[in-house]
Amino acid sequence: MKNSLIVALFALFLCGGTAFAQVSTFEKSKKLTESEVPVAVVKSFQQDHGDLQDKGYWKLHYTEKIENGKTTFKPERYTYNAKKDGQKIVLTYSLDGVLEPTKDSSGSK
Repeated sequence: MKNSLIVALFALFLCGGTAFAQVSTFEKSKKLTESEVPVAVVKSFQQDHGDLQDKGYWKLHYTEKIENGKTTFKPERYTYNAKKDGQKIVLTYSLDGVLEPTKDSSGSK
């Protein structure tokens, strides 16, 4: 009885590990140049926060999904990271250029 329980648990562990190995999703980010950011996002940024231009850098946040040996990438959002008057500012934009609300007021003018 004890041996069959150990074998069953081991088989369950192997099946779960195999399923995990077949589908894995990771959240990642990559630093971008302004020319790599979509025009809609850059225009929205320049319209609302043009005073921060050239004071920070852009990042793309995306998910990487590995399923059955095939890797796919899905963009999630863009952020502009800067410092102004000694304060860290992070502006988050959706893929279509809409400024997303922040938890604090550091992203407001």
